[in-house]
Amino acid sequence: METKVNETAMRYMDRFYEPKVTAYEFLKYFFAFLKKEGLIEVRRNLLEYLYNLKKTGEVEVVLDEISFRSNGVCHYSNDIDDALFNLQNGKLLGKMNPSFGVLINKYTDDQADVIISSIPPEYTQTIKRIADDYITYQADRG
Repeated sequence: METKVNETAMRYMDRFYEPKVTAYEFLKYFFAFLKKEGLIEVRRNLLEYLYNLKKTGEVEVVLDEISFRSNGVCHYSNDIDDALFNLQNGKLLGKMNPSFGVLINKYTDDQADVIISSIPPEYTQTIKRIADDYITYQADRG
């Protein structure tokens, strides 16, 4: 009887699931690593990159909470849009001009260091690898 009660309680608690890494947290950490590597201008191809990366399933632990949708022509993510807006609102990111599709990484070195040191250790290497791969991805696309 007690086991049945515990199982019911666990199912109830699962409804209040707390994400491991939210889109906002992921992007906050991701842009900190980009700053440390000297990447200041980030093109809007970031969404395409993250969509394709999530499809591989290799980094599910940090991208699991980010959902993507398609309109038949391109992909978009409300999670990423909201996170980018919040980072811009917090003065960590800026835009050169919306029509140019470039985000400006405004992190200071000190801010990047503090943010990187706050990443849960089990996610640090994965997020750093994603940032490093993105730098290569962006360089390959000119």
